[in-house]
Amino acid sequence: MIVYHGSIQKFNHFNKETVVQKLNNDIDTIGFWFTSDIASAKPFAIGTETVIQKSETEFWEDRTPKMVQVEKPVRGFIYKVFMDELNLKEYQSDSEDSYDLFMKERDQYCDYFESSKRNLTWRDNAALLNKEEANSAFRKNLMNLRYEGLVIRNTKLHNSVTDLYCIFSENSLHIADVISVDIF
Repeated sequence: MIVYHGSIQKFNHFNKETVVQKLNNDIDTIGFWFTSDIASAKPFAIGTETVIQKSETEFWEDRTPKMVQVEKPVRGFIYKVFMDELNLKEYQSDSEDSYDLFMKERDQYCDYFESSKRNLTWRDNAALLNKEEANSAFRKNLMNLRYEGLVIRNTKLHNSVTDLYCIFSENSLHIADVISVDIF
């Protein structure tokens, strides 16, 4: 199966140190995320990175430039990835949103904080207090059920609809092509 991954970083293989994703709702550390089409991966390849550079406007008393932290625009890459056939937990529904099904199942592991109400869910926009712990427990539960990842069917993402894949291990992922977002 071919899937797509957008990133502002260039790398040669998938591993937890090189692949940093910023996904909504604190789901990024569950695994490696992919889309079923290249257009849905493109927004993940456009972003910013924090750099330290000499200031052109701020100086010390001796007139040497101060070092400042700035956000630099980055246009990255789309990875076309061959994925082995895996046993994936599938979230799909005719009666409710597939993403909502996924998030409801993950919410069992989440501790949210907000002073106004009890039994919070991801829809309440409350602060998630245990992101790493919740994502790890959710992933371990699926792995105990012999799943190697998950797929959320027909997900609304960046003004389009795609299948969203999350794979738990980099061992079954093979980069087939790296495409600069500038030529897409």
